Amino acid sequence: MKPSRSLPLRIRAHLAQGDTPQPCAAVQTPIQAAYYRGGTSRAVFFQPQHLPQDRSKWPQIFRQTMGSGDPYGRQLDGMGAGISSLSKICLVEPYGQRKPVAKQAIAERVQNQTLDGARDLLEKVRARGDAVDGIDVDYTFVGLGIENDEVDVAGNCGNMSSAIGPYAYNAGLLPPRVYAKGNGEVSVRIRNTNTGKIINATFQVAGGQAAVAGDYTIDGVTGPASKIKLDFEQPYGSKTGKVLPTGNRIDRILGYKVSCVDGANPCIFIRASDVGVDGTILPNDFNRLPDKLALLESIRKAAAVAMGIAPTEDAVPRTIPKIGLVSMSSEHPVLSGQTIQSSQTDLVIRFLSDTQPHRAIPLTAALTTAVAARIPGTLVEQLLSPDPVVECAITIGHASGRLQVDATMDAKDGITPVNATVYRTAKRLFEGTTYWLDDTTSKHSETPPHTTHGSHSTHSLGMAFVLESRGQSTQALFAAENADEVKQEQSSPDPLEALGFTKVRKYSSTYKNGAAQPQPSPPPAEAQQPTTTTEPPSPTPEKGREWHNWAKQLAKHKKALREHTKAREAKEARRAAGVRPTTMKEYGLDKYGRPYVELQKKKEERRKRREAEAEAEANAEANAEAEAEGKHVSTESEAIFASEDKATLMREAVDRDRAREARWARMRRDE
Repeated sequence: MKPSRSLPLRIRAHLAQGDTPQPCAAVQTPIQAAYYRGGTSRAVFFQPQHLPQDRSKWPQIFRQTMGSGDPYGRQLDGMGAGISSLSKICLVEPYGQRKPVAKQAIAERVQNQTLDGARDLLEKVRARGDAVDGIDVDYTFVGLGIENDEVDVAGNCGNMSSAIGPYAYNAGLLPPRVYAKGNGEVSVRIRNTNTGKIINATFQVAGGQAAVAGDYTIDGVTGPASKIKLDFEQPYGSKTGKVLPTGNRIDRILGYKVSCVDGANPCIFIRASDVGVDGTILPNDFNRLPDKLALLESIRKAAAVAMGIAPTEDAVPRTIPKIGLVSMSSEHPVLSGQTIQSSQTDLVIRFLSDTQPHRAIPLTAALTTAVAARIPGTLVEQLLSPDPVVECAITIGHASGRLQVDATMDAKDGITPVNATVYRTAKRLFEGTTYWLDDTTSKHSETPPHTTHGSHSTHSLGMAFVLESRGQSTQALFAAENADEVKQEQSSPDPLEALGFTKVRKYSSTYKNGAAQPQPSPPPAEAQQPTTTTEPPSPTPEKGREWHNWAKQLAKHKKALREHTKAREAKEARRAAGVRPTTMKEYGLDKYGRPYVELQKKKEERRKRREAEAEAEANAEANAEAEAEGKHVSTESEAIFASEDKATLMREAVDRDRAREARWARMRRDE
């Protein structure tokens, strides 16, 4: 019998028998994440499959990531920056049944820009299948409060929509056909789960990654970048299903004239002069107008109820509808210190979200502004400049500069937008790991929520989170998957259970996480043999594990011996066939595997160094002897007489003297 293991091994085996020790306090849990700038906003990106199974924990993760609920309004404990445009979360996942590309495949796509590497990549991503219903990815936007704990999924963020395509490409979430194109222009079809709208993002790919360098600039962002084109299909009715939710081009809310338009996001437009505010006001100046901010918030909530977005003012979401102060084009300064001339814009607008003025302009609000400008009779259309800066586009002046956007309307009714186009830039800031602290004491439910992509074409974990946040049912998303599971349970029972096997825990380093392996269960009582058996009793569990580990080590040792024997036999067979192995010398290496060329070079350098040192020592000794005898032998003479014949040197010296005298004689004659 193999002797017992040492004390440390016995202690380790004893600890493996029990449950994994749980920390006495909450510890941080890592989650894969990325941080991107999209337009004039920033957001943390998650893939829903990386988040916990229990979706009720997602809001807690998002708040901790952004540092929301900060009474100081700075979000120092997270990645937010104290303003609404920088307190955002984006969830991106493959649409439908497709699975993301492996991380190794992404690394190969980036590093191995060869034909073989491209073929290998296509083999790895082909299993995911092509786009479902022509849609590539699902995108869910989550807005986080700053001083409060609000988690808002009411609408979309147009600026962050510009980063969805590049992120999905870099993360390997797109169909194989996109990666097969290689470098150049690619298009990604995105479904926003908050609004159900489709966005087409077109951008450049360079070096196997979404391009960042370019020559396109946008106001509010320093420096040029690669241009990203966003086409919003049917950009209207994101919350109400109507372009004009109230049915009117102009409504009167709390005594003020407003235009309520539901475009890419619902917005309320009001003349800046009607509320006594300068239309070119900068965001920081709003802090001195708390009464105006309160008035605008009251108008916003009352208009939201009139639009049918919420039943009461208390139920109005924090970020939608947005309210914008509109004024005619005029000369005004922007945050960069520059001055925008009246001829450079078609109108000026200032948007607010959660009583905070935007330092630029929300992209979805800009799209809705373009839609409102194309509808005759709205306040935006009335304030629009008669001479546009650019044909077939609307140039909007905002606090950071200008933005050009356009909306194409249906030719039949003139008020239904077909699509809207805008250009933005995006940049990847980091990819890595973020951490959250699970301080909840509640256990997981017996039936955890779905976490994998099911067979239903509309299956989306992000959409499920949106519906649950709105208090709606997610049963339709998982209906097909649930039916398949029930059918499988009824038709095909577990084959191991049919053979009398049950799942028990296996005590080994491979199954320390509690994974199960099949083990035979005892036969039924009526089928058992009489107890009068001559077989010896089975060993104790501890001894059984000792024998199991010893058997594994023995099998590993035998396998190594077999492989060594097989390699030796193959070598002898090659030698018998006349195959002479290549020697180290033929490879240009010495017995230690070092290149001969480098060794010879180093030896030559060492030899020259030794000769120079010996020559210097000899010269020093000769000079010392010459000084002692009253004679001085120069270093140059020593080198000459040591290397060449003295007579030859003397003749050459005489010839040089004669030639020099002859030249002097000719020069005197010429004079």
